[in-house]
Amino acid sequence: MFQKLGTLLIVITIVPAAASGQEPEPAVVIEDVWRHEGELRFSVEATGLFDEEAQRTIRQGGTAALEYTIELYRRRAGWFDTIVNTPLIVPFRVSYDAFERKYRLLGADIRLKTDNFDDIVAQCTKLDSVSMGSIEEMKMDMNATYYLVARVSYQPLTVDTIDELRDWVSKPGSRSSDRESAESRSSGVGSRLARALMSAAGYGEEELRGESRRFKPSDLPER
Repeated sequence: MFQKLGTLLIVITIVPAAASGQEPEPAVVIEDVWRHEGELRFSVEATGLFDEEAQRTIRQGGTAALEYTIELYRRRAGWFDTIVNTPLIVPFRVSYDAFERKYRLLGADIRLKTDNFDDIVAQCTKLDSVSMGSIEEMKMDMNATYYLVARVSYQPLTVDTIDELRDWVSKPGSRSSDRESAESRSSGVGSRLARALMSAAGYGEEELRGESRRFKPSDLPER
């Protein structure tokens, strides 16, 4: 009887440890590259950025910034690879409207407001069909070897938000022991933003880099 109980206890101890997953490490992946009506197109995804802490920081008044920089390189054997295009920059900002209780996403071609945080994340972290431009205008050799490089900059708190917080916490009398002053500082937007800053442990800035596979334009599928 005791032997069976001991076995059962071991199983109970091991199973939760195996089931408890950790947040994935932040990464950026260029998933696919193809041709479409004379354009070079690709899909890219950034993962592991908007975790629960990031969502909490945004709800407390922070504004998160996510920016993609995409470059096209031509492979040159025995020499430095050369960049082909002017970098394509795709910026996003995520914030929270406390009055409407909705998240907001602002981008070059998108304005989205919703109470579903996952919808916001999906729109700015997975770009399904992005055009790098005309293959002809970029003067790409159909039989040369190329690859795409994606750089992603992510800031849980934008510079504007950080500056606002610094101004708030450094204002005259911010360290006064006066009870009324302390109670005033412990409430309102300023206090919420200060807590958001503290919860963002070093602001949590991420700089990610990912490359596509090597390809020849002539070998790419037409979609």
